[in-house]
Amino acid sequence: MTDSPYAAHPNIARLVEAVVDVWPDHGTYLEKSFGARTASLLDTSDRMAAAVLELAADDVRGTAEDYRWLCDRIREEELNFARTDAYRFSTFEETNAHVYSDDDFMKRYMNGLLFSHVLWFMHASSLHFFVQRLAARVKAGGKVLEVGSGHGLLLFLCLRDLKMREAVAWDLSPVSLEHTRAALARLGAEGRARFAVQDMHQAEATGEQFDLVILSHLLEHLDDPIPALATVRKLLTKDGVLFVNVPLNAPMPDHLQLLRDPSEAEKMLVDGGFRVLEIASHTTQAMPLGKALKRKAAVTCSIIAEPA
Repeated sequence: MTDSPYAAHPNIARLVEAVVDVWPDHGTYLEKSFGARTASLLDTSDRMAAAVLELAADDVRGTAEDYRWLCDRIREEELNFARTDAYRFSTFEETNAHVYSDDDFMKRYMNGLLFSHVLWFMHASSLHFFVQRLAARVKAGGKVLEVGSGHGLLLFLCLRDLKMREAVAWDLSPVSLEHTRAALARLGAEGRARFAVQDMHQAEATGEQFDLVILSHLLEHLDDPIPALATVRKLLTKDGVLFVNVPLNAPMPDHLQLLRDPSEAEKMLVDGGFRVLEIASHTTQAMPLGKALKRKAAVTCSIIAEPA
């Protein structure tokens, strides 16, 4: 790997080695992904690689195999999307029946997504944007809430890099919440985090407010994101901000909301009662945005907003 663009980053090198060991043909894709990154983004990617490797420490090879399995499932969804110009499912009832109720599927799905935070350019770039752009907007010592916190990586970054005092994780699923708890414990951050089984639509009853609320890859899973955004608006302190990651043209087994352009993502936030402060689009393999939209290639929109 001495000639590779990530040779100077040992955690990236270890992660790539694990994936290529089970999927040799993926090496070319990974070289392009890392070759498109700036020095600063590579540094962020290497720090995140250390975190995801720690979370997968008991079974790095198995997680790499699940990452390959996930990419195969996504390819199936992409073929369906190319054929129909629509996502496979349109209601939460459908995704719950076909995806969320399948425990084995969900285990492999979540394992595969763990490595995507580093290996996919658009995911790594959105994490970099998260740390770089929120650093000037979120005060140290503040309190953060993430709804649907998954692997807990954004909460970890809030506590470690943004120096926030306390993190709160909400999820409807006790199993998912326990997954987040275990991840933060492994990363050494559980002591500053709280966990609650909470329906965000019933959140007003808690009376608690936050300096930062995170909805990362959540809105696309909802039947109607607007009421959820309206509820979240009431959870923010006077100077609080909302951070959203939402994908465009990204067929996945459990995606419902099909957004096709960054303006549609921005409109969703505005309709939910927010004023957009910053928006950035992170494309597959750093493809120019216009080209990505024309090809209907997946894009992640990162949005920082405040209550309007």
